[in-house]
Amino acid sequence: MNRFLTFKQKLILTYMVFIVLPMSVLGLGAYGLYSNAMEKKVSGFAQQVAVSTASNIEMYIRELEQFTLMPYYNPDFQDLLTDDKQLDSLLSLELKKTVEKNFSFWQSQRDSVENISYFSKPGVGQKRIYSLGYLPPDLTADKLPWYDAFGSTDQRVTFLSLHQSAQDEPIQNTPPPKVFSLIRKIYKSSTLLVTSGYFQVDFTLEDIERIMGRVNGEKNGSFLLIDQDDQLVYAGDPVDERLMSHIAELPSDSQEPQIVTAGKQKNIVVHHPVGKMGWTVVGYVPVSQLVSGIIQVRNSMILIGVVCIVCALLVSTGISYQITKPIYKLISLIKRVETEDFQIEYDNPPRNEIGQLIRSFIRMSRKLDETIRNLYQAEIVRKESELRALKSQINPHFLFNTLETIKMKAEIDEADATVDMITALGKLVKTSLNAGNDFNTFREEKDYLINYFYIQENRYSSRLGMTIDVEEGLMDFYIPKLLIQPLIENAFYHGLEMKQGKGKLAVSIAREGTFVKVTVADDGLGMPPERLQRLRQSFEAGKRGLSQNEQSIGLVNVFSRIRLYFGDPYTMLIDSRPGEGTEVVLLLPLIKSESEVNVYVSRHNR
Repeated sequence: MNRFLTFKQKLILTYMVFIVLPMSVLGLGAYGLYSNAMEKKVSGFAQQVAVSTASNIEMYIRELEQFTLMPYYNPDFQDLLTDDKQLDSLLSLELKKTVEKNFSFWQSQRDSVENISYFSKPGVGQKRIYSLGYLPPDLTADKLPWYDAFGSTDQRVTFLSLHQSAQDEPIQNTPPPKVFSLIRKIYKSSTLLVTSGYFQVDFTLEDIERIMGRVNGEKNGSFLLIDQDDQLVYAGDPVDERLMSHIAELPSDSQEPQIVTAGKQKNIVVHHPVGKMGWTVVGYVPVSQLVSGIIQVRNSMILIGVVCIVCALLVSTGISYQITKPIYKLISLIKRVETEDFQIEYDNPPRNEIGQLIRSFIRMSRKLDETIRNLYQAEIVRKESELRALKSQINPHFLFNTLETIKMKAEIDEADATVDMITALGKLVKTSLNAGNDFNTFREEKDYLINYFYIQENRYSSRLGMTIDVEEGLMDFYIPKLLIQPLIENAFYHGLEMKQGKGKLAVSIAREGTFVKVTVADDGLGMPPERLQRLRQSFEAGKRGLSQNEQSIGLVNVFSRIRLYFGDPYTMLIDSRPGEGTEVVLLLPLIKSESEVNVYVSRHNR
């Protein structure tokens, strides 16, 4: 069974498509734009945080560089460090205690100081190494990792990234803490040009952790610190090794935010170098964390969209109901008409195209009902006429044979006038009883009327004057048989017979536009307006306006035959004035051939 969509369902579906589709596109577009905007905003903010953090760390390192200038603040102490004279063991021990005492004092001024050491320059004077922590006995400056790159340069201070402190002795197998170091060259106080040794201060990550901790505490993502060897200096949270490998591949010459995928996790990564020390502040924000902030917006948009869709569904259902209600009512009216119930009504149809269609259908059904009733009444008239005609035809062959016998008798008696009358009457009866032919030509109709006039002239002697005029070009055109004779007979019996003096009857047949105009006029008694009005009303109502005693073919029968054969606009018009006479006009079609006759005959017999 093929399922089809009703008009109402199509309307609702159309409304839903044109409402849901734009809303969905708008919602998805807005969500995508909002996500991109948030991504750019978070990326820009994270980049600013990275820049700010790198700047803070750089300022902190510069502050530590100032701390390494402590030996220069006390010239006497500077001389003790840079004196390259040979000392005995006792003086060397005293000097060591003095130096380390100052180191200890300086260490107490900053909590992040892990160790302070001094190394004399190799090959210059007596070897001097001082430190707050343990150092191997054979350790010299040239064995330290920074010496080769720093000792031969003009730099005054260098930076050593995160490394294991070598100054502390292992305690219970615990590895020494990781530190970063600042090493400053110590010059002789007399010249400030000759390097005598190197002042190294080891710092813990305590202050670095505090700076980085403030950044990570704001939940703006995770920030970490790496050195030039991609070694992790600081990370507040464990970092995925895959993410670290991608971070190591970040371009150093570009500081634009990058999208890095580690496993199934996408991250927005920003980075910024810390001065010239080789450290880099790296920040990363998981996209899932960013999206989680947008989920509420997305859920709100979905909720609003669902509410709008429900409202749109309700509104579209209501609108479609208002539109389809009169359509379904029209369908019910059509079904009633299909059952031949033409008495249909619709109270207050809508003022739109559908309402106009309903009003037109109601008018059509009423017109159809009227047409069917008229056809039914016309058929009744025709059947009654045929029945009464049959009743009046009492053995037509016997009547015709009798007339022939009378004619022969009159010829024997040499009654010429009687013979002529009987001959005319025989022709009339023969034409009237000629079954199977409903139409005559105007030529045949004229001959018929001439015979009829001849009989009436003999009957009324010189009281009547009768004329018949047929346009020559219409002689071979066709007219329904016995359509004019009832009008003439009505004029004789109801207009001229009771008139005092001589009466006149004129028949005129002529072309008028697309019509054949047949006029039958007499100067008889006429009829009063009331009877004329009743007669006209009987024409319109399709009823017989004459009494039952009149001949079978009367005025109403003629009118009914015209309407039955030809329909509108062909008709019969009647006008009469008391004492002046009556005029009957027939407006008939131009029927040129027998094929056209057959069309009208078949219509008449339906």
